[in-house]
Parts: sequence; C-alpha cells; structure tokens
Amino acid sequence: MEEMKDTGGLWEKADDIALIRAFLGGAEAAFEALYRRHKGQLYGFLIHLTGSEAEASEVFSETWIRALDKLPRYRDDGKFGAWLLRIGRNYYWDRCRRRNRYPTDSLDAELPPAVAAPRCEEPEERRAADETGRAIEAALRELPPEQREVFLLRQQEISFREIATMQRVSVNTVLSRMQYALRSLRKKLAGTVGK
Repeated sequence: MEEMKDTGGLWEKADDIALIRAFLGGAEAAFEALYRRHKGQLYGFLIHLTGSEAEASEVFSETWIRALDKLPRYRDDGKFGAWLLRIGRNYYWDRCRRRNRYPTDSLDAELPPAVAAPRCEEPEERRAADETGRAIEAALRELPPEQREVFLLRQQEISFREIATMQRVSVNTVLSRMQYALRSLRKKLAGTVGK
C-alpha cells in the first residue's frame, strides 16, 4: 500500500479503513480525519441516549478512548460508524448497570439534526416548527429506553441487523421495538404536529 501523506485534505477523501490503517502506521492526522468524520453522529446519538449533555460528553470521550484501544482489532466491514456507536452504547449501558439504575431523561437534551424540526424564516412558521420540535422531543423522552434507542439508531442509518447485534436481541425483536416506537410516536404526536 502506498503511504498516504496529508496533502491538503487527502485524509478527508480517504475511506475509514484507509484512515485506520494509516493511523495504525503512525499517521496521527488520519485519526483526526476519522474523528471529524464520525464525532457528530456519535455525539448526536449519545445526547439522546443519555438525556444529559454532561453524561453524553463523558460517554463520548470514553467511547473514543475505548475505540482507540480496540482499533488494532477492528475488522473492516465498512461500518466503522456503527462499530463506534456500538462501543458508546455498550459503555453507557454498562455505566447504568454499575450505578444500578436506568438512564434518566433531561429536559435540556437537544434533538440531533436528523430529528430536529426544520428552521423557518417566517415568525409564524418558526413558532410552529419550534412547537413541533418540542412535541417530538417530549414524545421521544416518553418512549421506553429500548424503543428510543432503536428509533435513534435508525435515524443514524444503522441497519436493523446491526441494532440487533448491539442490543443482543433478534432482528424480529428490533423490528417490533421500532414498530411500537413509531406507533407510540404517531399516537403522541397526533393532533400536536401541524396545528
């Protein structure tokens, strides 16, 4: 393999496995590109999973530390983002088990861009969009943790099979959780959205 040098954005164009190999070969700039590529998706997922900016930040940092430790054993399946989310998710649930509690929701948590209401220019449209965003956020907080997690992972374009692996359940269980989540969200948002 030809050695890659950082020449004005070359790292940004490389695929994940090329970045991983380059980093393991000593090119720290390759890891920086990998981090920039995946940090938004990971943090967006964790903020909703934890319900707390402070806890999401702690889990985010620890996820990257754990990913660095496991990186030499990463097998290229073309799904580094899903692998990273799985590390973060597993670490978070381990923290909850150690504290012997389920996660709590924070009213301060913001929706990731994939779920957030669109921004509008007109004051009336902006007000309606803000109300819609708050309604969606409240409905998400009311979902059971397993259903909310499936919904949020699908927002990150993680396959049902990968979610099943993360949650250590069958694909049918994941599909069922998604179905219940969608049904619950529709019911909670009926009459709220679009008023």
